[in-house]
Amino acid sequence: MEQILQPVKDLWDTFFVHYTNDVSLAFTAFMVNHYEIPLILSIVYIVTIFSLREVMKDRKPFSLKGPLVLWNVMLAVFSMLGFYVLFWETLRVIKAHGFIHDLCTADAEINNPWTLFFCLSKIPELIDSLFIVLRKRPLIFLHYYHHTVTMFYCWDSYAVRVPTGGWFAFMNLFVHSVMYSYYAAAAFGIRFNTLTRQLITALQIVQMVAGTVLTVMSLNYCTDPVDYPPRVRLNLQMGLLMYFSYWILFTKYFVEAYFSKPQLKTIHTKSE
Repeated sequence: MEQILQPVKDLWDTFFVHYTNDVSLAFTAFMVNHYEIPLILSIVYIVTIFSLREVMKDRKPFSLKGPLVLWNVMLAVFSMLGFYVLFWETLRVIKAHGFIHDLCTADAEINNPWTLFFCLSKIPELIDSLFIVLRKRPLIFLHYYHHTVTMFYCWDSYAVRVPTGGWFAFMNLFVHSVMYSYYAAAAFGIRFNTLTRQLITALQIVQMVAGTVLTVMSLNYCTDPVDYPPRVRLNLQMGLLMYFSYWILFTKYFVEAYFSKPQLKTIHTKSE
């Protein structure tokens, strides 16, 4: 039994006891050298969901109630834990050194594993789309666009150790805590009114606005070439485009889903 449990203990020690800048750098080096991973995953993801959608055209939708509830509960719990850790770690750095220091350095990101977990979580989150196509729900552009773009951006952000990554992560994890809890409850059979669904979509839009503002601030206030080399600035510039595109697309979705006639059937998509 001890031999079986030893790898688990080693993994626990690595991530939760002895997680250091050196461990973080090892994962950074891996991501720098393996950009083919998100590229291959994106291609497989797109081919799979559109192929399955074609296969399902003449078939009855699967219910998948049990797996869907379990999946959303798992993601909700993960998001809550990640938000709790990253929020307090970011607050600790702000209290010690100030907001601009936290915005312009990776102090809050490199000494705990949750930023890494957050970035890697964008890979299993692709499974969300399988539930959509197998249950024959609408597969809208916003859904698969933000899945692929966010996965790429998170991979690159950890590779270049972007200093604003902690902010992006804990904002997204907070939204996901609410959103996946809602998904789990809805999959279980609890019905919600339109206002609840509107508030969740509005929360997603607020996240995109906040991400845009923080990115603009970091590009203007953080000028140290040591912390902000050209590769980091490029990541932030791409992040600005990403957040702005999400802002536009989520707002468009909000208007079409709740205020256009006839109204679309409201299917929420995950924000980053």
